[in-house]
Order: sequence, then structure tokens, then C-alpha cells
Amino acid sequence: MSADRIVGLVFAAFAAALMAGAKALPAGIGKQPGAGFFPFWIGVAMLLLAAPLILKTSPEKAKEPIRWSRPALVAGLTLVYLLLWGSGWFALRTVVFLALLLRLLGESWRAGLGVSATLTAAVVLAFQYGLRVSLE
Repeated sequence: MSADRIVGLVFAAFAAALMAGAKALPAGIGKQPGAGFFPFWIGVAMLLLAAPLILKTSPEKAKEPIRWSRPALVAGLTLVYLLLWGSGWFALRTVVFLALLLRLLGESWRAGLGVSATLTAAVVLAFQYGLRVSLE
């Protein structure tokens, strides 16, 4: 089985779990969406994005051996980021995480830092200032 198909199946399983979990949350009141609205539709989007990975894999890619070092590093980096959640310094922690992640995936330091700073600023502006939701 190709790496693309494995990743697609993992994302499809996660999407199904997200959609099932979202159904257990309140539906909402009147026209106001409940707590499960966004998780459900994020799960639907993930499932739609996973489908091509599952269904369309080239025979050439299926013959390549799977190199687990990069996925293991990404998983480890993500685990460290999640373990530090709630320790404060959301913006700094997120910029560092994204920059390291992008560097690990082959981006230059300059591009990684630029993208990570821009994305983190957008999230902070949207959640802390737009929605008044604390990210700490």
C-alpha cells in the first residue's frame, strides 16, 4: 500500500471520528450554530480531501518504500507543541513550531519564519481580537 493511501485512510478515519464526535455536541439554538457545527463540517472537508489520496494513487508510488523518519519527526514536534499547550506564550510557541515544521518539510528558514509569523498573526488577530477568545 502506498504512503498516499495510508495517509488518506488515516485522515479519513480521523474525519469520521471528528464528525461522529461533533454529532454528540449540541446542535444549536434557532439560527445560531451549536458547538458541533464547525467540527462536523471540518470533518466533512477532511473526508473530501482524503478521498483522492485513497482512490487515486499511481502504481509507481506504491513501489517506493515508506520512509518513516520525517513523519516521526513531524509527529514528535506536534506532540511537543501540544504538551506545551496552556503554558503561555501562544504566539512565540506557534511561530517556532510552524517554522520548524516548515523547515522539516523543506522550506528555507526565511520562508518558514515569514509564513509562520504571518499565519500566527492572523490566528491571534482573528481569535483574540476578533472573536475575543483567549489562546493561552
